[in-house]
Amino acid sequence: MHKFTYTQIKRFKLEAKTRSRASEIGHIKALDCIAHEQGFGNWSLLMKTAAPDTDDSVASFKFIRTNDDMRSAMRNRLEIFDRVPGRYAPPNMDVASIWNEFSSVTNVVDFAIDYMAAILKLPRFHVGLRSLVYWEMRLWLPYSIEFVTPTKQILVNRHYKPVGMDTREHIVYEKFESFHTNLSSDQIKTFSDDDYGQGYLYGPSPWSSRKHAELYLNHLKTLRLVLH
Repeated sequence: MHKFTYTQIKRFKLEAKTRSRASEIGHIKALDCIAHEQGFGNWSLLMKTAAPDTDDSVASFKFIRTNDDMRSAMRNRLEIFDRVPGRYAPPNMDVASIWNEFSSVTNVVDFAIDYMAAILKLPRFHVGLRSLVYWEMRLWLPYSIEFVTPTKQILVNRHYKPVGMDTREHIVYEKFESFHTNLSSDQIKTFSDDDYGQGYLYGPSPWSSRKHAELYLNHLKTLRLVLH
């Protein structure tokens, strides 16, 4: 019988939360839907196959979402996202904080690449500024590399927090070693946005148009090659 790892189970649970918010179905029903997709009658049956936590010491956190779920998550949800978009908006409690799921900086970039690829697969590109995807892109995806020391950097999101984190608290970058890089100036330049300068993965936001999303994805892929 197939065994799911601890990270896979956590990923399924995160996806269930996302589906529940995007389609207004109950969380338990969303879990059962995922179980059906994996070949099980319900979530309880799937959970019986979960492996011990210790089996998952080197697993990577991955992004998985169906086209229909992504399309739904890109639509505005005014009844939930009633705050004004922007850098100084209060923490968004409707988007999961996933920073502690990442095992390494390469895992962060791979997750972002998969996320952008999922969006760009859709024939119609439009991200509502009150949508789940808008806030996920601000919080879950890398925006820039900030220097921790003269030779060490950290990958941060649009709010200058470790990727995946949603908080207004002061963050000490040195503590988040799994997000650190040791890149040279020449390496950083290869994936930096030409208009915004060194270290920035995008200038015009990738949620604003397909063109900017594709450019951002190219920068992510270049960063991944540099990290390899």
